[in-house]
Amino acid sequence: MKRKFGLLLIALFCSVATFGQQTTDLRINELLIKNDSNMVDEYGRHVPWVEIFNTAYNSVNIAGCYLTDDTTGLWNGSGKTRWYRIPQTDPKTLMPQRTSLVFFLDNSPLYGTFHANFDPRNSKNHYVALINSNGRVLIDIMEYPDSLLNSTQTYGCYVDGVIEKDKDGKEISGRGFLEYFTPGSVNKVATGASKAEHLIESDPYGIGMALISISVVFVALILIYCMLKIFGAISRRAEQKAKETVAQTTQPTAATEASKPATEEAISGEVVAAIAVALNMDLDSYHDEESEIITIDMPSAHYSPWSQKHLVMKTVQRRNRR
Repeated sequence: MKRKFGLLLIALFCSVATFGQQTTDLRINELLIKNDSNMVDEYGRHVPWVEIFNTAYNSVNIAGCYLTDDTTGLWNGSGKTRWYRIPQTDPKTLMPQRTSLVFFLDNSPLYGTFHANFDPRNSKNHYVALINSNGRVLIDIMEYPDSLLNSTQTYGCYVDGVIEKDKDGKEISGRGFLEYFTPGSVNKVATGASKAEHLIESDPYGIGMALISISVVFVALILIYCMLKIFGAISRRAEQKAKETVAQTTQPTAATEASKPATEEAISGEVVAAIAVALNMDLDSYHDEESEIITIDMPSAHYSPWSQKHLVMKTVQRRNRR
């Protein structure tokens, strides 16, 4: 049961992806036949080219579709086909949403993926058609007037991929000669006066521009002033908060005050002065003033044997004179 459900989901996903990449969203957007000094191919040649546009908002792969200028069949009476089957091996054929591809109609398919096998300059039919990969569904066809063969202007949609048709599916408007050639880009080119020209037209003397400039300068100064005031207030508040925090940490608490001895508050100034005087008098008693005279007091009743003369004097023997 689970396998069947998974296969069903895969099939549903594939069908949604296939539906999301419908080639019917492709349109022939722009064509140039007389290319004398216009776009060149990768070989530097001026050849006719046609632009295909993806009108969808999803990617579409144009590979496998046919480009032709003869819808009578794959093969004409001469035995040479004018149907160019776009190769399926080139990843550049995958067109992202709202983008375009340019194909060169130079009858040189060997030159690359984007070179068709027919040339509208030698065609009797004045149209280019895009056919589905099955070879039966006509995706889009663009008929062009005979004057395009000798015109250096491009022919295509005024607005990318937009064509108006009647009830029978016949194109009634939406295509014509374009003022600008835009291979690989949007056909509707926005033209008009520049911003400077609009400004000169609306303010020829520059008074409005001067007022705007002055207003911008003053507004900028006011904003700077307000920002500085705000930053100053914030910094002052932070500094005040820091001072309060320091004061709270250095201020003695109630427990510290309670732990102090009770006698500290009971001692008065007089008691402290009396204690200081007593200490001063006690310290001064050990430092009496004395004279520089040294007095040796020898006792009269006793003489030290060390002070007797006969003990300290050395006897010198005398010689007898003849």
